[in-house]
Amino acid sequence: MPWRFGARGGPENRPVPTFTYCFDVRAPLDVVWRFHDDPHMLPRVMRGPVQVRVVHVDQPMQPGSRISLVMQVGPARRRWNLRLRERQPPTRFTDEQIPGQGPFAVWSHTHTFQALDDTRSRICDTVTYELPFGAPGRWAGHLFGNVVMRWMFASRERATRRVLESGEMVEAR
Repeated sequence: MPWRFGARGGPENRPVPTFTYCFDVRAPLDVVWRFHDDPHMLPRVMRGPVQVRVVHVDQPMQPGSRISLVMQVGPARRRWNLRLRERQPPTRFTDEQIPGQGPFAVWSHTHTFQALDDTRSRICDTVTYELPFGAPGRWAGHLFGNVVMRWMFASRERATRRVLESGEMVEAR
């Protein structure tokens, strides 16, 4: 099973959903890192009913850099401002929603990459999140996690494979 759920401490040390999704791809670690390290590639993997548009990225990418997106779910659009919390090339980085500047009450997304051999890599996404609106948002978050997160990350896996395994590393800018 490529995904799992758990709980971690959130605001007021309350458990918040944690979602992990891992998959292997036929691409070397340096190619996987280069693709994921460029936020302008995000629209290539966020397709379907949940899409993003990159508005601004602080350069160079380093801890503290801001990434501004517009997230669209169906006809609804919302600005989403993230900050890079950690960056350890070529194995991991974590982006977090700047409090009050996006669709979530809490969003922390750790991307990890591991070379399996010279031509294959493992990609793991671990997301800790909480929807807004207090208790009703927490209840809705269970549905969000159980259905939407699995669907969204499976869709991202297919799109990531399509790009990385085809060798099509064309810049999206």
